[in-house]
Amino acid sequence: MELDELKQAWARMEIRQEGMEELLRQDFRDRRMEKSRASMRRSLWWLGLEVGGWIVFVVWAATFWVTHRHTPHLLLMGLLLHVYGIGAIWSCATQLFLLARIFLFDAPVLVLQRRLAQLRRFRVYSTLALGLPWWCLWLLVPLVAIADFGGVDLYAAGASWIWANMAVGLVGMAVSVWLARRFAGRPVRSPFLQRIVDDMSGRNLLGASRQLDEIARFERV
Repeated sequence: MELDELKQAWARMEIRQEGMEELLRQDFRDRRMEKSRASMRRSLWWLGLEVGGWIVFVVWAATFWVTHRHTPHLLLMGLLLHVYGIGAIWSCATQLFLLARIFLFDAPVLVLQRRLAQLRRFRVYSTLALGLPWWCLWLLVPLVAIADFGGVDLYAAGASWIWANMAVGLVGMAVSVWLARRFAGRPVRSPFLQRIVDDMSGRNLLGASRQLDEIARFERV
């Protein structure tokens, strides 16, 4: 074999090798991307169900305070639940928008990672903001439900006990906000705290984020 023929054969082998490597890279990327999209698809369904559930909640709260608008404390409790439900719908709808922007439109992995990180940060903050009121809502919701479905006004029977629990709830909210501000921005070293943060940001979104991280690491090799 002449030298020129040998060079041509070698070049053909290099082209084949590069083509095979590209195919393997594309296959790896496609499989990881499909897993990531499956995780995001579950999150989309779950958020859709949440929006539906909160709409039912808001309608129920609105019906309650309209029916009891002549009883000040029942009117106030119904309005508080109504406002909370609207806040929850806004949070879910915003998450749906941010997630749909990632799920429906293709983009470079780096862009998808940045958008997913933005969504996870929003989810942590909104979960915290919507979770704090439950220091008081754990009592308001049963009071409203019993008044609505059972016709029994427990507030009229024990207002002082209820206000005492509300005061404890407000103190709990203040302490929770202080703790959140104290630890905000610090690296999470405790596995227990890391699990809490992962739960707040959403397990499905965490799975999608890990798949994108694997693609990014693979493409850097």
